[in-house]
Amino acid sequence: MEMERINADTIRVFLGSDDLKSRGIKMLDLLSNHEDIEHFFYGVLEEVDQQHEFADNESVTFQVMPSSGGLEMFISRNHRHNQSQQPQKGQQPADAGQETAPIDEFAALAKRHLDQAQVDSVRDEPNQDEVQPLFTDESTPVAVALRLPDFEALIGLSRSLRMNGGTSDLFRYQGHYFLVLTFHPNAISEREAQIQLAIAHEYGDTADVTAEQLAEYGHQLMATSALETTRYYFKK
Repeated sequence: MEMERINADTIRVFLGSDDLKSRGIKMLDLLSNHEDIEHFFYGVLEEVDQQHEFADNESVTFQVMPSSGGLEMFISRNHRHNQSQQPQKGQQPADAGQETAPIDEFAALAKRHLDQAQVDSVRDEPNQDEVQPLFTDESTPVAVALRLPDFEALIGLSRSLRMNGGTSDLFRYQGHYFLVLTFHPNAISEREAQIQLAIAHEYGDTADVTAEQLAEYGHQLMATSALETTRYYFKK
């Protein structure tokens, strides 16, 4: 981790991929909820503010920009000289709606960065020119069957992928777990579907059986929301 003091009220921090890994942080982890992002922000502040110059009663803002090599963060403190401007008990501070802005902005930036990274990863595949579009029209859903090596792979995938515009079904067939992801073109773009499928392929391989065969001959363990159900029952 690199730290640079810009001025009395601003610290620049750069965390490389190794820094994030050592903290057990993945970009996807920071997209889950605001509490994770806020905890991460203030954890970094605690590390770099060794002299405790950023008082707890001062407003602190974070500006974060994901990059290919990691995260660049600017931490600034905003002095509040006029204590009379502090909110009375039971009142919301005037800038309460702005406090989550850096978190919202970071989540949006991180998602765009992650989406682009996934697209770039797909484009870098040697057989990218052979990849066919998922959707052939705007009304027909597309079902993709994946074979998972074990149930742990499903747990990992459930934490990494949040289905938007699709459903997930879990089957048991011939002693193996199969996950069927169904994408609806009227609810998700081709690009986003390809990104979600790329994430799923990090945990399983394209099955040698179809979704129709699994529905007919396999044993359905979870219907429609297998990823959401798994994520709910197997929290970290």
